Amino acid sequence: MRAPFFYKKTAVVMAIVVIVLSTATLSYLSYRYTVGGENKVDTTLLQQNISLVEQTVDRIEQKVIDNDRILYDMTDVNDPSSWPEVNEAIKKADLNVDQVWFLKPDGTVLHPVRSLPQAFQHSLRELKLNQMRLDETNHLHRERGEGYFFASYVLRQNRKGEKILVFYQMNRDKLIAMIDKFLRDLSPKHYVSIVDFENYGVYQAPVNRSVKYFYERRFPSTFYKWLLQLVPRNYTEIERDVTNRRRVNFFFIVLSMSLTLLSLAIIYIAGLRERQLAQLKEDFISNVSHELKTPLSLIRMFSEILVLDKVKNESTKQEYYGIIHNESERMSRLVSNLLDFASLERGAQSKNFEQTNIARLVTKELEAYRYQVQKEGFQLLTRVDETVPDTLANPNALTLAFFNLLDNSVKYSGDQKQITVTVVQTNGFVDLSVKDCGLGIPRAEQQRIFEKFYRGTDPRVQKIRGSGIGLSITKHVAEMHGGQVLVDSEPGFGSTFTLRIPIREAAGETRVTSDE
Repeated sequence: MRAPFFYKKTAVVMAIVVIVLSTATLSYLSYRYTVGGENKVDTTLLQQNISLVEQTVDRIEQKVIDNDRILYDMTDVNDPSSWPEVNEAIKKADLNVDQVWFLKPDGTVLHPVRSLPQAFQHSLRELKLNQMRLDETNHLHRERGEGYFFASYVLRQNRKGEKILVFYQMNRDKLIAMIDKFLRDLSPKHYVSIVDFENYGVYQAPVNRSVKYFYERRFPSTFYKWLLQLVPRNYTEIERDVTNRRRVNFFFIVLSMSLTLLSLAIIYIAGLRERQLAQLKEDFISNVSHELKTPLSLIRMFSEILVLDKVKNESTKQEYYGIIHNESERMSRLVSNLLDFASLERGAQSKNFEQTNIARLVTKELEAYRYQVQKEGFQLLTRVDETVPDTLANPNALTLAFFNLLDNSVKYSGDQKQITVTVVQTNGFVDLSVKDCGLGIPRAEQQRIFEKFYRGTDPRVQKIRGSGIGLSITKHVAEMHGGQVLVDSEPGFGSTFTLRIPIREAAGETRVTSDE
């Protein structure tokens, strides 16, 4: 009498095994399909970026080559008397040329009659003129060192059989303007940048190389010391959408398996009637990993050089030690700023208010800062009204904002090393102002500079390293006190930043610290 039950039990077990295996197979295939779809999306986006960069580089290269052909046709090496007119005509044409030089192969200048630029002289000595082909245009690109220099040059021969080397010295600003015409259409949807081999921004700020959809390519023959970088502006949204889809798919896969197993367990218990209903445990596992990569830093590069003992000159070693020290200090300030910024954003400092005299606070903090500023050759002027009344404020946050304004003035002052700090009372407010005589800020950017991680578009600003959160911190501090940050600036005439804090008193003698 137990045989039927035995066969029934075996059939149920086998059915359960088949269903479990089928469900597991379907779940695995669903998982593979999900991952495959995500990889396909990633590959498609990356291929689109690669194609876009390749096409853009080719178009810019072709534009330079087309200009070279025009320059070749405009230049007559058979008539030296026409060279001044040719020079002027080429400079007036929209060909980005500053000067046309006519030289003998040995480097003797035929026209114009004046000395070559130093960078040109140094570069000329490196050219292998004896290996040059006639009427074949070449390019010379020097980025830094003895100064920026870009030129197209061609070795030609006149009717007398004399070889003449023609150099077309290009204007860097005009070249950047030409490149901008090709890149501006990409900017609405992409972060686009041109950098040199040391990742210094030539056009816009360098793009983060750790971004998933990042791609860059070197210009092959013209601007061969520059790289074009590109990444979608919405890359964070794309990654977030992919992650969300993965979580949703995983959730339904796990849910499907759980429901199937639960149903099988109920069937098994009901069919055998030998066990009581067991509680099915559900296990939802979600692993999210974000790999953050940081590019090679100067600290690592110079420390490796010193560790490998590649530098024998003691003065050069000291210079490298100084660079490592300065970079360490910069990174320390950056980390400190980031921590302070995070603290401000989550409101951790919004409660630590007390009666504070901003005039005395500024005078005290300047004593600690004055030595550092004067060591860098700055003249620090102060105009502090000692009659400014106390106000309810967070002294630590005010100090942080004040130092950020001072640091900005030091970094962007250029050769005009004078900073003026002013504290005055104005219509119920205390105005703390920091004025410099530096680069200045275009009116179109005077509101954007307070955004997180935004830095100006001026190439001179791009060469100065910074995190882009200093002014955002200052704005947070001002708004935390119910005040604001004002900026008065004009390019070339410096900037004045004013931290305006309202004068307030605590209710009675109560000191605002934290909730009791």
